[in-house]
Amino acid sequence: MARCEFIDDLIPLILESNDHWWPRDLVALATVSPSWLFYSRKRLYSFPTIHSFPAAKLLARTFTENAHLRALVTGVCLRPMVGEQNRRSPQAAELKGLRLLLGLEGLRRIVIGGELAVKAERFLRLIGNPDGVEDIHVDGSLLSHRMSSRPSLEWDEGLAFGFQSLKKLRLTDMEVDIIAPSIDCPSTITDLVLENVHIIHGQVAHILNGVRSINCLHVSTKDATASNGHLGLVLASCMVKCLHYELQKDSGFVLDINSEGIGTLECLHLKGVYVDLGVLNSVSEACRNLRELVVSGRAVRVTGAEWAGYIRSGAFSELERLGLPWGTNRRPFIPWPPAEVEEIREACARRRLAVY
Repeated sequence: MARCEFIDDLIPLILESNDHWWPRDLVALATVSPSWLFYSRKRLYSFPTIHSFPAAKLLARTFTENAHLRALVTGVCLRPMVGEQNRRSPQAAELKGLRLLLGLEGLRRIVIGGELAVKAERFLRLIGNPDGVEDIHVDGSLLSHRMSSRPSLEWDEGLAFGFQSLKKLRLTDMEVDIIAPSIDCPSTITDLVLENVHIIHGQVAHILNGVRSINCLHVSTKDATASNGHLGLVLASCMVKCLHYELQKDSGFVLDINSEGIGTLECLHLKGVYVDLGVLNSVSEACRNLRELVVSGRAVRVTGAEWAGYIRSGAFSELERLGLPWGTNRRPFIPWPPAEVEEIREACARRRLAVY
């Protein structure tokens, strides 16, 4: 039987069909043929992830000895950790490797985490070409259990002005000191994500520094009182298209729907926030341009029958998509019976409202 020749043009389609290739799988595929080597290597080095200081040194050596591979890198994820049993300080060669990785040209996405999340501004200043960086994530989650040497970041105008193309800034599990800018120079940030961030000084609005509008503000917090103040100032200072607000612990906290600027929202996601019919009425009155509303978590007190009636009433006249918790927390959380679920789906169908 005649053998069919493999078409090399299919290789990128095969690799793009799955976002979860293991590095060892790509290494194995790279040995199949020169064509597989080209595409596998391109995918393998596009966004390398580092979990230890020795690995940073080895990857830096690879780029030093194979300079042509540097052009394949569009981002780096640096989360080196020191073992609990052997808490040695990073060696000079390992730190030199980190500096080389942060100095690579063409970096558009950078993740700083692990031990680098302690005074993370030190490593952000080592980025060789900050003008091209579009996405930064400073992740302190691996150190969140520590009592000392806590993950932290000092954000000032000197740091902010260096990232002239920054679109997304994500901060996770850390303390942040925000220094107020001395001049008004609007940020380029369009997406700001704050996950369990403790602001020890300054205002979140200072990060945006006078920007007129942003696409998305995502706040996930355990401290509703503190975050609500920062949220109100951001909504008052710029137009926010989409707001994701998540409260990580159960409480009776009610989001301040009367915040100045909340009427510009087109998308609102609430998770863990207390919601009853009164809150829904307030949101409907304040957010008349809302296109998408998602309510989830176990602080929702609206029953399935009440949702169906509310949808039939014509509230949220511009709404196109609705996400529901599919249950009511009456202690315990009780899923809605099939009859109420069907009633909701019928009410949404009449309004051509997508529900999920």
